[in-house]
Amino acid sequence: MILRRPAVSLTCSAALVATLALAGCGGDDAPPEVCSSVSSLQQSVAQLGDLEIGQGTLTELQDTFKTVQSDLHEVAADAGDEFGDEVDAVEQAASAVGESLQGVVAAPSGTTLAAVGAAVQELGTSMSALEDALTTTC
Repeated sequence: MILRRPAVSLTCSAALVATLALAGCGGDDAPPEVCSSVSSLQQSVAQLGDLEIGQGTLTELQDTFKTVQSDLHEVAADAGDEFGDEVDAVEQAASAVGESLQGVVAAPSGTTLAAVGAAVQELGTSMSALEDALTTTC
């Protein structure tokens, strides 16, 4: 009888480990919320980058930038500290876009319009770094 106990105990332990392993995997393979919020941000940044930069598109640029800001707020909330450095870089790049848009409003010129284009390009670069950081998560 004593010899059977370890076998039963070992069998129960193996069953418990298997159950815990399956529970750890979760039945829900849905990606973390940050993945969907980054996807939305990717789309709005792409829309911003696709716009022709000119005085005639200023309102459209500003409206699309508001969407970028809203999406970025969601990403920051969903990403938490885990991707803080990458999100900070995107926030700084977005801030530069906002400042450059304000510059165009204050003094429309080829120089201020070029600054918007450069800032939007930098925003795209920082988004790529965030996407790279999320590769294993999403």
